[in-house]
Amino acid sequence: MRRYRSPAVLMLACSVTLVACAPAPQTTPTAAAPAVPAPATTPAVITPAPVPARSECPYPDFDAFLKHFGNEITLQEKATADPLLDSYIDAEAEPEPRKVESRLALADVEWPVMPDPAALAGQGRELQVNTLADGQRQVQIRTPDSSDQQTYTFAQAPCWTLVKREDESI
Repeated sequence: MRRYRSPAVLMLACSVTLVACAPAPQTTPTAAAPAVPAPATTPAVITPAPVPARSECPYPDFDAFLKHFGNEITLQEKATADPLLDSYIDAEAEPEPRKVESRLALADVEWPVMPDPAALAGQGRELQVNTLADGQRQVQIRTPDSSDQQTYTFAQAPCWTLVKREDESI
């Protein structure tokens, strides 16, 4: 009998440990009391915030999203990745201009992050939307016959989010 005592103690210790790690059972009026008393302290359970389903996104259609994104700074603040991949051309770099890339924290983004698409024609600028192979959308805003060109990349995860901004102007 003595040789079985150690595994029995081990099983009891494992049972107590499992009970301490398991979530507390939901009791109903007809439920019986638990066989093992709950430990004096239980670890806090951290529940991640629910991710909205596509149907919960305010604008699941990209064209509708883009119209509102360019016009509403509050939507831009909510639908911009943190950090935002940002790049621009350093025209004064030697021996020739070079692309500078960084990760820009939301706190450092200047709003509006993108101009209103509805106002571009009045400014002599053009907008072109392209769908990438992975489902992302790129919005290119440019002034014809100049180096003034910006590209904005959006991903749907699950709602449309601006993930990258590129200023290719020199």
